[in-house]
Amino acid sequence: MKIIQKIVISLIIGTLLIFLWLRYIDFAELLFYLKQINILPVIPSIFFYLMSYFIRSQRLRSLLSHKTIIPVFRNYTYVLSGNFVNYLIPIRAGEVIKAYFYKKNHNIKWAESLPSIFIDKFFDTFAIFVVLLLIPFIGITLSVYLKLLLVVLVFIFILGFFILFMASLRENNKFVLVNKSKLSRVYLIMKRIFHKLLLLLPIKYKDKFYDFIKLFLEGLAIFKNHKRLFPACLVLTLLATLSDSLFFFLMFRAFNVHINFAYILFGYTLIFLSYILPHPPAQIGSNEVIMILIFAIGFGLDENLVSAVMSFSHVITALVIFITGSLSLAYAGIKLIDFIKNKEIDNE
Repeated sequence: MKIIQKIVISLIIGTLLIFLWLRYIDFAELLFYLKQINILPVIPSIFFYLMSYFIRSQRLRSLLSHKTIIPVFRNYTYVLSGNFVNYLIPIRAGEVIKAYFYKKNHNIKWAESLPSIFIDKFFDTFAIFVVLLLIPFIGITLSVYLKLLLVVLVFIFILGFFILFMASLRENNKFVLVNKSKLSRVYLIMKRIFHKLLLLLPIKYKDKFYDFIKLFLEGLAIFKNHKRLFPACLVLTLLATLSDSLFFFLMFRAFNVHINFAYILFGYTLIFLSYILPHPPAQIGSNEVIMILIFAIGFGLDENLVSAVMSFSHVITALVIFITGSLSLAYAGIKLIDFIKNKEIDNE
């Protein structure tokens, strides 16, 4: 299925979510709250929003430091570009464009940068522990949807951790496992499935694909030889999560609403984690619905107020993403339309 078709389908889903969201709110009251906005807290909120992505760019830069040292600002523009593309194209195309930048500008192979990008995104899932730890202390009512969302996010974390753990056991292209252990059996099953899939490929592609997988697995095992990276990446993840929450806390302050920071830390972290899952372009509809489920149904806040906060923050983040993303892509010398049509990638 082509990218454009996926975007259209996602837009349809987003439109349906908007209609679902509209069922919860009174449009007149929503406009009333929007007229009460105090612009002053918005300026520092934008700073914290951009700071969260700067911190994440430093995390990714650290993960790639064993390949080459990438300038701080240039790497930040790669992350902003990727965020912009992910915002528009709901198939994680932003991760691909980051790998493209690393190949084009720093001669890092796709199979070498993609593992670090995967690990970088995986570290965001560590924030699920912040969410789970807060549940007993904040008195939230968890709807069936939120429970399902939490289960899915925990499953994604466990799956990602398992992949990294298996990769870390590689030594000289083999897995160091105790004979007849459960991990050995799992690995052997995965290996058989992989070889069967490999048989389906044309002969001329098999060697290239095998080399790609070999490099990819070596990249996933980065923490085996760079043990100090793990705690550093974990600290950067927590700082990014805190910066995200400060952004949203100030969004509420823009509406002159004083809310417990723990609620914000729980709610916005969960909203951010939901971006891991497929979503409509620009998170149209999905953010609004999750916001209602967490802050209105979960915490008992007025649904029109929380809808006004999310609507306003959605506009602010859209402007920031479009401006910074467009400038970053222009700085890199790439036209988005060429990327969508695969022209830039094909040229490589």
